[in-house]
Amino acid sequence: MTKGTACLLAILALTGCAHETTSGRHVEFWTMALKPTFTGYIQSTLAAFEKQHPGVTVTWVDVPGSAIEDKTISAVSSGTSPDLVNLNPDFSQRLGSKGALLDLTASLSADVKARYFPSALEATSLDGKIIGIPWYLSTQVSIVNRALWRKAGLDRVPTDYRGLAALAPRLKAIGAVPVLPNLGDSIHLLELLAMDGVPLLTPDRRHPAFDTPVGRKSFRFWVGLFTSGTLPKEALSLDHREIIDRFMSGQSAVLGSGPQFLKTIRDNAPQLYKDLDVGPQVGGTSGRVGVSVMNLVIPTICNDPQDALDLALFITNGENQLAFCKLAGILPSVKSAAADPFFQTLGATASIEDRARKVASTQLLRSALLVPPMPHQNDLKRAMNEAFQRAALGQQSADEALKQAAADWERILASP
Repeated sequence: MTKGTACLLAILALTGCAHETTSGRHVEFWTMALKPTFTGYIQSTLAAFEKQHPGVTVTWVDVPGSAIEDKTISAVSSGTSPDLVNLNPDFSQRLGSKGALLDLTASLSADVKARYFPSALEATSLDGKIIGIPWYLSTQVSIVNRALWRKAGLDRVPTDYRGLAALAPRLKAIGAVPVLPNLGDSIHLLELLAMDGVPLLTPDRRHPAFDTPVGRKSFRFWVGLFTSGTLPKEALSLDHREIIDRFMSGQSAVLGSGPQFLKTIRDNAPQLYKDLDVGPQVGGTSGRVGVSVMNLVIPTICNDPQDALDLALFITNGENQLAFCKLAGILPSVKSAAADPFFQTLGATASIEDRARKVASTQLLRSALLVPPMPHQNDLKRAMNEAFQRAALGQQSADEALKQAAADWERILASP
């Protein structure tokens, strides 16, 4: 048993406990890697909350992204957890499955639930129960190197991966590839399958559901891009940072990324930046658009659940989210903020960042959580990626690899 697993199991023995306070009401709020860039915003938001809630004091603790999981497990298992903490849906699901997070379903009115995009609220749910409040979102757009497009004699940019793959020979002739998918991110392969409408699990989440005709067709397509030489084998392990670097060096024609990465290109490749275009997220046969979510959760062990929930709802209201989005280049989880002219209106002198922001925010209306949190998610992702690599490297056929992945998932899902 790993240390992390042992700590998570210890949570069960602590569920229902609460801190004692000597005086007044106090909320300890943990965020993930927001200092120092957003210190002013967070401090002013918390000061406004305290003003509206006399008698409540908020202590803000910012934790590095690489340490948030270990620190949260340690705090919760020792009975000293924060009252409100910023996590991702995957880790939230793992905590929630151990009874370490409050079920907020009955505490949220229908009107409050309706404020948020359905896909964002889905990301904070577990077995039909809401275990967190969606905070900020991100969805990819297509960033296009127009110089490569012109050099290859191409005009229209396809919005689906099969359309891009069909253009590979013309791009290969000028030393480029259409796109480098982020396969170094362990969840991205699952997202690509979901974009093709491939179900990953059965409705009861107990068995794999992807070894089907539609699943095999999608898997073969992606494997074929590597076995045919359309994509280089090294792309199997590239992470997002390396993919951006290769796009900036002219090795790929389209970059799938959040609008915020335009600043990275502007700062590091200003000549390329001047000749970019943006479009909708490249997708699969289903037309679904993926969205990433960060949320706010309330550990079962907390000072005052109501104050923590009030703070979560205050931080994620339309006004505060809009202010945060203007600073951070992110997207809001509430519909009212996304409807603001900041996202929807383009002036005559609109920059490429303005256009990317509108494309991304418009996509929220049809966005979906492509890979909902799953039990044993890290092990499932690893098994699928290993199967894909075996097929892409010619060690197994695509159908054999997918069948093996299904067998591995069956075994993993049956484990406690």
